[in-house]
Amino acid sequence: MHEQTDTIPTDEDLREVLAVFKTMSDATRLRIILTIAEGPITVTELAERLDLGQSTVSHQLRLLKQERLVLGDRDGKQIFYRLVDDHVLAIYHLTLAHIQERRQH
Repeated sequence: MHEQTDTIPTDEDLREVLAVFKTMSDATRLRIILTIAEGPITVTELAERLDLGQSTVSHQLRLLKQERLVLGDRDGKQIFYRLVDDHVLAIYHLTLAHIQERRQH
């Protein structure tokens, strides 16, 4: 039997990691993340660019905000959404690199 070391995450830490993966595993949410990565954008602009209803985009943004993947910055009456930090996009790029590498073998 193996002893648990400090390098093995706690169950709580693992739950948090899995929650982020689960949130990012939805195609619509990932498309929203990739679009937001291009620069701050409103719900209306996201809906138009992704050909989705505003209520759908708002619902998905709420889930992304709950996992602290995106933030909304108010400018007058509009809210511009942006990624919390570069780690969000890095998760996508690392996963994509892994898939492309796997395809080569």
